[in-house]
Amino acid sequence: MSFYAAIKKSAKTALAGRRGAGAVATLLVLGALATLGAMDFFALRMFAPPPSDYWRSGAVEPTYFLRVFFGQSPQELIIAGLALATYLMLLAPLFLGMARWHYVLIQGDRPNTGELLHFFRGGRRYGRAVWHNVQLTLRCLGWGIVFLALPSGLLSICVRFLLIDGLTRTTRMIASVGIVVAFALLVMAAVLYAIYLGKYALSGYLLCESDRISVRQALRTSIRYTKGYRGVKFLFTLSFAGWYLLVPATLLVALVFVLTYHMAGETVFARYLVEKNRAELSPVTREFGGAA
Repeated sequence: MSFYAAIKKSAKTALAGRRGAGAVATLLVLGALATLGAMDFFALRMFAPPPSDYWRSGAVEPTYFLRVFFGQSPQELIIAGLALATYLMLLAPLFLGMARWHYVLIQGDRPNTGELLHFFRGGRRYGRAVWHNVQLTLRCLGWGIVFLALPSGLLSICVRFLLIDGLTRTTRMIASVGIVVAFALLVMAAVLYAIYLGKYALSGYLLCESDRISVRQALRTSIRYTKGYRGVKFLFTLSFAGWYLLVPATLLVALVFVLTYHMAGETVFARYLVEKNRAELSPVTREFGGAA
């Protein structure tokens, strides 16, 4: 049995008899996300309606959904700020609570939906959940600029250049080749970016495991524990792609079950790396073992 197959088998074993409960927990989190997203959308429609050129055939242009990031008006800036604050204050602890649900499951217990509110219980625990999300967001944005800015900029320049009127056939061909090359570079950069971000993959697990560890310690420990396994972690995550491709065929009904299975697998993988690294440490240097 391959390493990936063993991890997935452990996840299926842990989910035995709990798939329904996992689907309910996942559905609650997705419902909260959809509700806040709908509130943000209708707030934009009400207080910052799109100009007429954003509407075609009765549908909103895709660029309308990006306006909140550019803040074309004070109203949009306010709505963007409120949406971000809501995400940090409500959704971040809830998402980490979802990770906690799977952590308890993988430990062999029978978690209930109350685990979703784990990080709302206690000011320090709640603060860690919010600060963890802030740290991850800032780091992802920063490294995203490092990895993706150059190929994205090159692709944008080539596309804009190709749209110029009056180009010769040779110039247009060069611009087209530039687009292909830039897109290939962007895909490669995106893969490297995803692999690199794998170094933070264990931080949420560590926060779910113990109340004694700080966000800074969780991130540093995750970076240390994932060395040599970031590419493996990326390929493991990619191995679930087939399940997600089947979701549209079920009219999204299977999404909650696929997400539950995927998160269980990711939690088993995280536990494997944590326990493996701790087994290699001496009892004196072993850290943060056990749930609190």
